[in-house]
Amino acid sequence: MRFFLDNNETDAILPVLKLVFHEHEFRTAAEEKLQDALDIPLFYELRSRTFDAIVTRDKNQLSRADEKAALRESGLHWIGHRDPNTEGINIITSLTAGYLSAFPHILKHLERRPEPTAFHVKAVERSPGQRVAIRPL
Repeated sequence: MRFFLDNNETDAILPVLKLVFHEHEFRTAAEEKLQDALDIPLFYELRSRTFDAIVTRDKNQLSRADEKAALRESGLHWIGHRDPNTEGINIITSLTAGYLSAFPHILKHLERRPEPTAFHVKAVERSPGQRVAIRPL
């Protein structure tokens, strides 16, 4: 499958996605020279370039009726993640963890359902107590 990372998604997650899901292709807006494309024409252009899904943090694409209809008509799947409520390196680790955890489920679902689907990727808990146990030796 071919996945397009929208211009508003950090390409810092790209190396990990490519490494873990190496049988799939991940491309950025910059690589495709589509950084300035408006959403609706972008959806049709991505389909003409044989992309299966867009990976984005632009939740407005689903809240605007015309954009949602264009997504559906283009046949693209929408994979989105909210902006993490954090900063710095934590943004990258949060997004990477969320996508890494979600993609096996997304891929399994896509094998069974070809119609356009929206996947809302949930954040992975970042609090220290959820991620690491710290104890003296």
